[in-house]
Amino acid sequence: MLLQVFRAHLRVGTELLNKAGVASPHEIVLLYLDTHGAIPQTELVHYMGRDRSTVTATLQAMERAGLVVRVPSPSDKRAMIVQLTRKGQDTVPRAYAAWQELERRTTRSLTPSQQADLLTVLAAVRDALNEEGVD
Repeated sequence: MLLQVFRAHLRVGTELLNKAGVASPHEIVLLYLDTHGAIPQTELVHYMGRDRSTVTATLQAMERAGLVVRVPSPSDKRAMIVQLTRKGQDTVPRAYAAWQELERRTTRSLTPSQQADLLTVLAAVRDALNEEGVD
């Protein structure tokens, strides 16, 4: 059942993002940068849980789309700092709106109590999966 939910959630989320003119996983980067400001690229690699080359390819596509820029770090010339462009900043509200609509559609048939229970259960599942040393 969890796989079916995941697939349906992914399908609807992708549709909503496409309608908003935002590619996945660009929205993850946009929302993270909106919250945290300019950050080292390595921080995005850790946050996204992807290998460096995958994140680099995503950022290169976002640069070509004019959403982000990468500049050398003033304190570490080997590091790159990633920041939103004006176009990236203007895209953030559409990405947030797509995610809010996805959450609304996901939980619209649940009572407020069921929505709260779902959040609790999902947090417990996430935490169990993230535990270190799990066999």
